[in-house]
Amino acid sequence: MSYVTRRVEASDAPGVYAVEKACFNDPYPSALLSDLIDKDQDSFFVASYHGEIVGYAVASANAMEGHVVSVAVDPRHRRRRIGTALLSAVTTKLAEKGIRRIRLEVRKGNAGAITFYDQMGYRPFSEIRHYYPDGEDALVLARSAESCTSVLQ
Repeated sequence: MSYVTRRVEASDAPGVYAVEKACFNDPYPSALLSDLIDKDQDSFFVASYHGEIVGYAVASANAMEGHVVSVAVDPRHRRRRIGTALLSAVTTKLAEKGIRRIRLEVRKGNAGAITFYDQMGYRPFSEIRHYYPDGEDALVLARSAESCTSVLQ
């Protein structure tokens, strides 16, 4: 199968939202995703398969720290390294911006995602109690942006 990873375009919003709904019980609202597409377009990447959006990753940044807002891959297309390609694109972009540290939140009970992020160099940094709408805690994972290129090569 041939997947294409590229920077998001405004016209991708419906496909991004479809992936969001397929992946999460408490999806981000479509308006928020459209706002992220508009404001963080340089660090928002999608994966497509025959023109259909099957995954996305988006991050924001301030002067020193990057924040991976979301990584999602349609369940029908998982285990094909799409998430790796998307997160790699985002972390590379953040490193190019001179970001020193990248963080993200993940459900404490999401063992698969925690393992994935661990493989990508993210380590537990802290915890946020009752972070998610259903009350589940989040682990905050972080990594040095300086080490991004070594993991991605």
